Parts: sequence; structure tokens; C-alpha cells
Amino acid sequence: MITCISADRKKKRRPVRLNMDINLYEDTDTGTRQVQMLYKRISRLGPFDRAIILLWLDNIPYDEIGEIVGISAKYVSVRLLRIKEELRKMK
Repeated sequence: MITCISADRKKKRRPVRLNMDINLYEDTDTGTRQVQMLYKRISRLGPFDRAIILLWLDNIPYDEIGEIVGISAKYVSVRLLRIKEELRKMK
């Protein structure tokens, strides 16, 4: 189990539990289908946004992502918020 910190400014930071018990080799696993759906949605993003989200999924810090794609760390956080919202809206 991995613990992430929620970055909501209005609330205190609280840990969010992510379940990493996913069987990537079995298609009947709900977690596997969710991961596949996520990557299908990511593949529909533009190259710039796709690079940012994939680097973020690889746990690269914002400042390093910014250096790689040529933007500031602050703008990386803004783009990630917009990308995540776009991924939620996709069907």
C-alpha cells in the first residue's frame, strides 16, 4: 500500500491510501482494467500533456518534469491539475 499526500489548500494535508494489489497478468482483475482504461485515456492526450502525466506517474518531482519539458515547476502543477480533470471527463 502506498500513501500519498492530498494537496488541497483549504484542508490540512491528509494521507490518501492507494491500493497497489493489482495483477497485471489477469484481465479479469478490476485493477488491471482500470489501469488499462487510464492508459487508453492518456494515449488520447496531446504529446505535451501526455509527457507530463507519464513523468508524474513515474514519480518524477515537479522541478525535474519542468526541466525535461521546458516549463516551471509551478506550471507543471497547474498542467497536472488540468490534465487530471481532462482525464476524469473522458469516456
